[in-house]
Amino acid sequence: MNKKVDYIIVGQGLAGSVLAYELLENKQTILVIDEEKENTSSRVAAGLCNPVVFKRLTKSWLVDEVLENAKSFYRQQEKLLGEQFYFDIPIYKLFVDEKEANFWRQKSNEPQLFDWINHKIEHPFNPTYLDHKFGAAKTLQSGYLQTAKWLSHFREYLKKSNSFLGSTFDYNKIEFKENGVAWNGYEAKQIIFCEGYQSIHNPFFSWLPFKLTKGEVLTVQFENLKLDSAINKGVFVLPYNNNYKLGATYNWDELNEKTSEEGKEELLKKAGKFINDKIEIIEHKAGVRPTVLDRRPLIGVHPNHKQLCVFNGLGTKGVMLAPFFSQKLVNCLLNNAPLDKEIDINRFEN
Repeated sequence: MNKKVDYIIVGQGLAGSVLAYELLENKQTILVIDEEKENTSSRVAAGLCNPVVFKRLTKSWLVDEVLENAKSFYRQQEKLLGEQFYFDIPIYKLFVDEKEANFWRQKSNEPQLFDWINHKIEHPFNPTYLDHKFGAAKTLQSGYLQTAKWLSHFREYLKKSNSFLGSTFDYNKIEFKENGVAWNGYEAKQIIFCEGYQSIHNPFFSWLPFKLTKGEVLTVQFENLKLDSAINKGVFVLPYNNNYKLGATYNWDELNEKTSEEGKEELLKKAGKFINDKIEIIEHKAGVRPTVLDRRPLIGVHPNHKQLCVFNGLGTKGVMLAPFFSQKLVNCLLNNAPLDKEIDINRFEN
């Protein structure tokens, strides 16, 4: 006889984990299935929450709604699991020239950015080790999530409540029922796929228009340079567990989770343009981001198989977006609330 749960979730990355907790909070029973790989994009990611897009100096999409929601979610996780995962930290943009500094000054006078960027141009770092002669300015309300740490603790939480299965997911074992779906001895109302880039191998959702990008990140240490803020100048440097994260690359052609000499050299070369210090590499990781052609999430119910759903495509802003959109999907599943057209996979049905 099949073991019954309300929902089966495939994938315990950021999307799957946030969604799992949201369903549990709504008194739903779940089973999360995951291969337990360590080099997924969720685990490799630095987890930065940047409320602005530095290139154009505009607000991140929906930041007014999603950022406070995300912080509240991760604070809740800290209470639940007894560890700190989310850290507030300013991100300093180091200007490449006077024109860029003036552009920041100009944009900081726009009311919609008052809450998100500081107008003051500073020289806050030791110029011996960090070249920022045109100054720097910081974001407000930014932070980062230690994603790998949170995902590991949340996995243990799921295991203790018998809601986790360490396994690959065999699509051939899906059996469609009149009022639900069965898989490998389990029965549920619906299966929700949160597989990240592996969704391209899912026979039910491989039609979704991913535009995948491989990203590589280094964990480094400096001989002399000490930072208690994140910095950005072509690459980011983020203080992280007594070391620093240096990232990230964007490669649209080589879509695998293997680290490359080219990726490492690209990061070191870009960092070397403004960091005048010896850089020691401690760790080198790579992952494939589930980015989408129109840069919007992929959420919703399969057009032909109502027992199958997807929660994916959160992209580079996943830490900020996941809690907000998991609530939207749960509201859709439990209360038949419509999803916004901008995120609903039905926008691609034709």
